[in-house]
Amino acid sequence: MEDKTLSQLLSLLSIRHLIEAVVVVALAALFIRGVRFALDHLAKRYPRARLQLAQSYPAIRLLVWTTTIVFIVLVTVRPPDSVIFAMLGSLGLAVGLAAQDGIRNLIAGVVMIFNPPFRTGDMIQFGGHYGEVVRLDLSATWLRTFDDNTVMIPNAEFLKGAVANSNSGELDEMVVIPIDLPWPYPVADARAIAADAARASPYCYLKKPVAVVLSQHHDHGQFVVRLTIKAYVVDVRLERIMASDITERTLEALAALQTPDQAVQVPSTVQ
Repeated sequence: MEDKTLSQLLSLLSIRHLIEAVVVVALAALFIRGVRFALDHLAKRYPRARLQLAQSYPAIRLLVWTTTIVFIVLVTVRPPDSVIFAMLGSLGLAVGLAAQDGIRNLIAGVVMIFNPPFRTGDMIQFGGHYGEVVRLDLSATWLRTFDDNTVMIPNAEFLKGAVANSNSGELDEMVVIPIDLPWPYPVADARAIAADAARASPYCYLKKPVAVVLSQHHDHGQFVVRLTIKAYVVDVRLERIMASDITERTLEALAALQTPDQAVQVPSTVQ
């Protein structure tokens, strides 16, 4: 029985079948490249739909490669059932022993496609890294940080820990900007100035509310009032630019209210 299956398998490895398979794979790769080019072009033409277009690419690529493999096996090669079962058994055993970590990442990638904790274009925090999801593969996810670094994270890691998603598929997201004011300070005026500065920023998404929250804490024995500005940015990629713009506008306006013995402190962390 094994000799018969082996002979059937060898008979399928003809030059004609090999050439046809290579042609089908090349056409599939060319089609995927064309889809990526078209999606990039549409994203530039319609920037408001950039996230939706980018999020559709992983599913399209998975569908194309799955269809290609099924077409090669069932249409081009057309092996008998015994050969298919033998190939699947051998392939499963070899892959299972040699690529256990890779299989876990692939399974995690499939799970994330049907139950995604994030999508392409989302701003996420995971494992000490914060950045935009720029690429989703079956085995790994790529983040681009604000330092223009690209971080690759295996998909299996996302199923082990918590992921913080800032915008959840939306183009806008909330940006939190803390500013520390020494006490005493005219906090009512400062609060109004901060709200106006946020609304005046060209990067602020005015269809969503702007909030300014006051809190208190001690810094080196001194009583400090924290002014926290919460506003939405029009595009997640402009998060740090908007934070800097609102901070600059707020500090310039607060300078008119300062007395010589007062100083405004701005924390270096902006969420």
